[in-house]
Amino acid sequence: MNHQMNPSADNITNPKLVQAMQDVVKNDNAYTRGVMAAALMDAKLLSPILRETVLMEQKGPATRIKFEHIQNTEGDRYYLAFTDMEEYNKWNEDGTHGQALIMTMEDFGNILIRNVNDLKGFVINPYGENVSISKSLLLSLLKQQENRKNGKQGS
Repeated sequence: MNHQMNPSADNITNPKLVQAMQDVVKNDNAYTRGVMAAALMDAKLLSPILRETVLMEQKGPATRIKFEHIQNTEGDRYYLAFTDMEEYNKWNEDGTHGQALIMTMEDFGNILIRNVNDLKGFVINPYGENVSISKSLLLSLLKQQENRKNGKQGS
């Protein structure tokens, strides 16, 4: 199998998050969502990227990274996130996608805040649990985490 993944991608597993997502899928309530949110904040996920070579006028070629996305039936677009190589490979069946970055929630927050596109958030394991995390939910979770770090009582 020839993938140019960084070898540590193979070590990414998120059993706690997968379990929490399955619990939400089975029984969606405030408690299961809370457990999932907590697992999410600790998770490192695989997100597929495309590297594009762009010619800069002064500097010559530069590599630009573009995150791949997926569209749902309503036409909303989401970044992709996978809990492990097994889930990644369900999406990458034809083996055409060779690279993924290991992403934390802060990383996703950064690309969602920065990007001037209409992506709605990111979806975890689209061919498995298929849980989507909206941009607003993610930003609110990151804010709560920040407040806890700073010892403030979150409202």
